[in-house]
Amino acid sequence: MVRRAVLAAMVAMVSWAAQAEHAVAPEAMLVPAVTREVCTESVWGFDEIRTDCRFEVRAAPQPNPALKGICTTYYGLRECH
Repeated sequence: MVRRAVLAAMVAMVSWAAQAEHAVAPEAMLVPAVTREVCTESVWGFDEIRTDCRFEVRAAPQPNPALKGICTTYYGLRECH
Protein backbone atom coordinates (compact mmCIF):
# COMPACT_ATOMS: atom_id res chain seq x y z
CA MET A 1 0.00 0.00 0.00
CA VAL A 2 2.76 2.43 0.93
CA ARG A 3 4.67 1.50 -2.24
CA ARG A 4 1.67 2.42 -4.38
CA ALA A 5 1.32 5.77 -2.64
CA VAL A 6 5.02 6.55 -3.10
CA LEU A 7 4.87 5.47 -6.74
CA ALA A 8 1.81 7.64 -7.36
CA ALA A 9 3.52 10.63 -5.75
CA MET A 10 6.63 10.13 -7.90
CA VAL A 11 4.56 9.89 -11.08
CA ALA A 12 2.70 13.08 -10.14
CA MET A 13 5.98 14.95 -9.54
CA VAL A 14 7.49 13.78 -12.83
CA SER A 15 4.40 14.72 -14.84
CA TRP A 16 4.25 18.14 -13.12
CA ALA A 17 7.92 18.77 -13.95
CA ALA A 18 7.36 17.79 -17.60
CA GLN A 19 4.42 20.17 -17.86
CA ALA A 20 6.44 22.99 -16.30
CA GLU A 21 9.22 22.46 -18.87
CA HIS A 22 6.85 22.92 -21.80
CA ALA A 23 5.06 25.96 -20.46
CA VAL A 24 4.03 28.49 -23.10
CA ALA A 25 5.65 31.91 -22.96
CA PRO A 26 3.32 34.83 -22.38
CA GLU A 27 2.39 36.81 -25.48
CA ALA A 28 4.46 39.80 -24.37
CA MET A 29 7.61 37.68 -24.67
CA LEU A 30 6.93 36.51 -28.24
CA VAL A 31 8.79 38.16 -31.11
CA PRO A 32 7.41 38.05 -34.67
CA ALA A 33 9.79 36.11 -36.89
CA VAL A 34 9.93 34.82 -40.44
CA THR A 35 11.87 31.90 -41.86
CA ARG A 36 13.59 31.59 -45.17
CA GLU A 37 15.28 28.65 -46.84
CA VAL A 38 18.96 29.04 -47.68
CA CYS A 39 20.50 26.50 -50.06
CA THR A 40 24.12 26.05 -51.08
CA GLU A 41 25.25 23.89 -53.98
CA SER A 42 28.67 22.31 -54.37
CA VAL A 43 30.10 20.52 -57.38
CA TRP A 44 31.89 17.28 -56.44
CA GLY A 45 33.07 16.37 -59.95
CA PHE A 46 31.87 13.65 -62.32
CA ASP A 47 28.56 15.55 -62.78
CA GLU A 48 27.70 15.22 -59.09
CA ILE A 49 26.10 18.26 -57.47
CA ARG A 50 25.16 18.29 -53.80
CA THR A 51 22.67 20.71 -52.33
CA ASP A 52 22.56 21.58 -48.64
CA CYS A 53 19.44 23.47 -47.49
CA ARG A 54 18.62 24.90 -44.09
CA PHE A 55 16.10 27.35 -42.64
CA GLU A 56 17.17 30.66 -41.15
CA VAL A 57 15.01 32.54 -38.66
CA ARG A 58 14.97 36.32 -39.00
CA ALA A 59 13.03 39.04 -37.24
CA ALA A 60 9.90 40.06 -39.11
CA PRO A 61 10.18 43.39 -40.92
CA GLN A 62 8.41 46.30 -39.26
CA PRO A 63 5.54 47.86 -41.23
CA ASN A 64 6.38 51.18 -42.84
CA PRO A 65 3.63 53.79 -42.23
CA ALA A 66 4.69 55.71 -45.37
CA LEU A 67 3.56 52.76 -47.53
CA LYS A 68 -0.01 52.77 -46.19
CA GLY A 69 -2.44 51.82 -48.98
CA ILE A 70 0.24 50.80 -51.52
CA CYS A 71 0.26 47.32 -53.11
CA THR A 72 3.31 45.80 -54.80
CA THR A 73 3.74 42.59 -56.77
CA TYR A 74 7.16 40.99 -56.56
CA TYR A 75 7.81 37.61 -58.23
CA GLY A 76 4.07 36.94 -58.30
CA LEU A 77 3.57 37.68 -54.60
CA ARG A 78 1.23 40.57 -53.92
CA GLU A 79 1.83 42.54 -50.73
CA CYS A 80 -0.38 45.41 -49.57
CA HIS A 81 0.51 47.82 -46.79
